Amino acid sequence: MTSTPVKHDNLEQGFDSCDVPDYLREGLALYLREHIPTGHFLLAVLSNNLIEACLRADVDARAHLWNLVYFLTNYAPSSAWGSRENVRAWLEARPRRGSDVR
Repeated sequence: MTSTPVKHDNLEQGFDSCDVPDYLREGLALYLREHIPTGHFLLAVLSNNLIEACLRADVDARAHLWNLVYFLTNYAPSSAWGSRENVRAWLEARPRRGSDVR
């Protein structure tokens, strides 16, 4: 699988325009830019597991679930989310140290 670089400005614009809660932004950004695993809630969202996402969400995250889906749909590479298989492949495509992916 080819990993598409995710640009900082695009993520920040997406976070703002989709009203992604501040405390979820860092985990999403690290996942999308550097292929670093997220917490259980974001992993469930990225894997398209609605039941698990709802069970793992705190009150604020549950209220912003739609915002996260809207962000992923409009700003995240489609190869980075949507199924457990996509998430697994995205994490396995983590750039090696010293590479110039930003």
